[in-house]
Amino acid sequence: MVRRRAAPATLFSIAAIGLLAAVVTGCALMSPAPPTTTVSDEDGQESSLSWADYPGEGAVEPADVLAAPRAEQVEAVAEEQLAALQAGLEPAVPGLVWSRGLEGGVYPHGENGYGGATLHQTLNSSELLTAEAPDDWPALVAVIEATLAEHGYGPIEWDFDREPWGHETPAERDAEVIATNGSLDRAQMWQWIGTANAGSMWVTVMLADVDRGVGAPADAEQSPPQLVAFMVGGTVIAEADEQAYRDGVAPFEGLERPEPTHS
Repeated sequence: MVRRRAAPATLFSIAAIGLLAAVVTGCALMSPAPPTTTVSDEDGQESSLSWADYPGEGAVEPADVLAAPRAEQVEAVAEEQLAALQAGLEPAVPGLVWSRGLEGGVYPHGENGYGGATLHQTLNSSELLTAEAPDDWPALVAVIEATLAEHGYGPIEWDFDREPWGHETPAERDAEVIATNGSLDRAQMWQWIGTANAGSMWVTVMLADVDRGVGAPADAEQSPPQLVAFMVGGTVIAEADEQAYRDGVAPFEGLERPEPTHS
């Protein structure tokens, strides 16, 4: 659910779902009722399932979560993947000096989107970054994607290639891309931000150079001027919750998950 734009200090703050907290005061009576689905058993007896009882979340496939590392191991897995990315770039761009940005962690979720609890937790790893961005970004990305593919990730999906959101027109989407990246021409953009996915795990990638292409706007909060950065994220469950998760999602298997009704 993963959503990002900023300087290294806050580079992945919008993608870091686990760092967000909702404060709810005095609105319980105004909350909508959880959605329900009527199901029939083998004898044709109907019953109603309340999605408040669903231990997952609407946008996440339970099979992906079950295939991901458990919460107790996922930070170590993320560190291995960050190390692989660093090592993968060394032959192509030798001599890069790497450092760490924001610290990471594994954070519990509050609700399942339907007014009930979820067993999901979110990993946001610490950031791995270097203050140098080689000139040939397509070649750099090819090396990054090759390393990611070795760990089961798909190609990087760049924010500037996204479809318009439901509330915006293509022209409004284009305006947002220009405001964020400087141009609709990727060769003229001063930053690229994207995400590669592997089930419920993802890697966020950022390339930035305030002097590339059309250059960054004067008010861009970009320090250092150049940047290559990575963060590993994921939606996971704890080992102790695995059986409860399997049992909890089983009655909902095969059902179309409603749109979230609660924030």
